[in-house]
Amino acid sequence: MESAMYPLLAAAGISGVLAFEYRSGIRLLVSAPLCGGLVTGIALGAPLHGALAGLMLQVVFLGSLRVRGRTEPDLPTAGVLSAALFATQAPQAVGDTALEGMILFWSLLAGLFAAAAGAFVQSWWEKASSAPAARGIEAARRGRTAVAAAIHLALSLAHPVRGFVVVLVLFYPALALVRLLSAPRDFLYAGSIALLPLLLPCIGAGSLLRLYAGRFYLFWFGAGFMLAAAWFVFGGR
Repeated sequence: MESAMYPLLAAAGISGVLAFEYRSGIRLLVSAPLCGGLVTGIALGAPLHGALAGLMLQVVFLGSLRVRGRTEPDLPTAGVLSAALFATQAPQAVGDTALEGMILFWSLLAGLFAAAAGAFVQSWWEKASSAPAARGIEAARRGRTAVAAAIHLALSLAHPVRGFVVVLVLFYPALALVRLLSAPRDFLYAGSIALLPLLLPCIGAGSLLRLYAGRFYLFWFGAGFMLAAAWFVFGGR
């Protein structure tokens, strides 16, 4: 039981630590998907797989810039979850490059979902914490530094909790989907190029939906393009 739970707890713990580094003023860039994926891979005994998943996700998010006041993807959670899924499943497909590519593809897709889920939770938390944050600012103005510091610390601790919980909730459902979607090989990659008529409408629909919701459609189109490229490069025989 303990060994079965280790990947989940390790990934959730790393996500929590990196979430704190990402949202705090430390900014060592360890929370970037490339670094987070490598750290996760090392913890799970597959550093190369973790680094590869982190690298691919890092490329996907190259167009994502941190702008104050704008909801941004949760990069640490995305990198850790993708790396954890790929690191735990890819070693079972040694020598089968096509199967490894399928696992990588679905792991990256799960990472994108985690990035959106983490961003949603963070946005909700920012609204919920606005009142205590205002009290902390008021306390600092009045010279009550101890109270202000205590409020700041309490609010900061929510970041590692969020990172831990998001991965804790998503890990096993995402793992089950990766296993399921990577299994029916004859259908999924009997020549990946044959799926192009299916993929292009999905990418187009996603781009249009994102365009309707905001102005950052170029980034989301790039993310879809990178995932499709990963499918074609690694998924075909």
